[in-house]
Amino acid sequence: MLSIKEKEIIIKQLNIPWFQTPITQQLDSLFAELHEQWISFNTALRQGKLKHLDFDEKNQLLTCRKPRANDDEALKQHFYSKIPSRDIADVLRLVDEECHFLSAFTPLQPRYAKQADKKEKLIAVLMAQGTNRSNFNMAEICDIPYFDLEATYEQYFRLATLKEANDLISNKIAKLPIFSDYSLDLIDLYSAVDGQKYTTHHPTAKARHSKKYFGKGLGVVAYTHLCNHIPLQTNMIGAHDPESYFVFDIYYNNTTEVIPTVITGDMHALNKINFALMYCFGPRLEIRFTNLQAQLKHLYSGYECNEYQHCLIKPIGQIDRQLIIDEKENIDTIIATLAQKGITQSDLVRKMCTHTQNPTFKAFFEIDKIIRSIYTLRYLQDSQLERKVHHSQNRIESYHQLRAIIAEVGGEKELSGRSDLAIEISNQCGRLIANAVVCYDSIILSLFKKKCEAENIKKPWHC
Repeated sequence: MLSIKEKEIIIKQLNIPWFQTPITQQLDSLFAELHEQWISFNTALRQGKLKHLDFDEKNQLLTCRKPRANDDEALKQHFYSKIPSRDIADVLRLVDEECHFLSAFTPLQPRYAKQADKKEKLIAVLMAQGTNRSNFNMAEICDIPYFDLEATYEQYFRLATLKEANDLISNKIAKLPIFSDYSLDLIDLYSAVDGQKYTTHHPTAKARHSKKYFGKGLGVVAYTHLCNHIPLQTNMIGAHDPESYFVFDIYYNNTTEVIPTVITGDMHALNKINFALMYCFGPRLEIRFTNLQAQLKHLYSGYECNEYQHCLIKPIGQIDRQLIIDEKENIDTIIATLAQKGITQSDLVRKMCTHTQNPTFKAFFEIDKIIRSIYTLRYLQDSQLERKVHHSQNRIESYHQLRAIIAEVGGEKELSGRSDLAIEISNQCGRLIANAVVCYDSIILSLFKKKCEAENIKKPWHC
């Protein structure tokens, strides 16, 4: 057991927002903000200022008008039609010249370190694994023997080298002039998390049956964290695992230099503690709600519910403030454990979501109710916030379309491999190719931006 002083030293070293302010002061601030959101929301709703919402007072039914999508497909075609097509191998070579991501591939044995055609072999294996074409099929369409491709795969392609190569490309994109123009907000850096289904041919520990997504076959889920079109991280999870268990995990294990301040997700990112976890560690969790009426059942107040009897929409319950204060020390232990990675974050989140009678976990649920209620009321009032969350989620859907195109080069939308490790390597190779494509486009747009600034062109889309 650690002494009190040892715990205090560890907590100071972690530098986590949850530990920076006394709990009573945090709760006072949160309760005041929640009360202000309740008053401002109901006032605006009663006065008819929320034009994007329709409220039937008689039936207590709240609906939202969907924002009109911007049709910029013609603009994209007009711009990119002027750029000649490039072979994916040439794209990988150009990106390597810019950020040297192939240098991350180090061999297990020293005798493989010096090879004259090392880069060409790496690119060939990368394309074979990322597009789900086997090394044997790649050997048939290129001038590199099959045994050379197999040796390259065994010596260089590991999760550590693939993740390092991806980080090099991600950090390069973040330093390009166009990166700031990708941002959805002038202050906050938005990112998104979501899962994408892939079929597998061989049974593994994570591969599961799902008639909805895989028919009679097996499949896995590639859970991705995307920020400004950059796939920061991706993890393989089972098709039967709730995606909400991995939201904090994929955020906290980000190894790039890009640090998002807002994490968006769809309804699959919701559980009883994710809002609280993100609040404790700094970033905001913002969810794209599909049914606003259902969210009214998750609105709580910090003060007595009787104070809101005059409101059109009322809280369904009151936050248990004293429980949070009583369990503060145990909550600190959980936060410190997550920060030090003493346990897999997804495992701890799973335990907290399933053991609902534990008083410490109940206190965590109360914190989550506060943060979720504040966000939901903000989401209902601010149509611009809704658009940002919607736009952020659309970006990761666009990335999934790119990944699907890359995966389907081999014939089907699948990940190759006979084990979970091999499937994970295949997924990381696909992410690396997609990351290189994003980097290539970003380099072109950065050069175009510099040209427009030099020529003082204020509306470059008219060019």
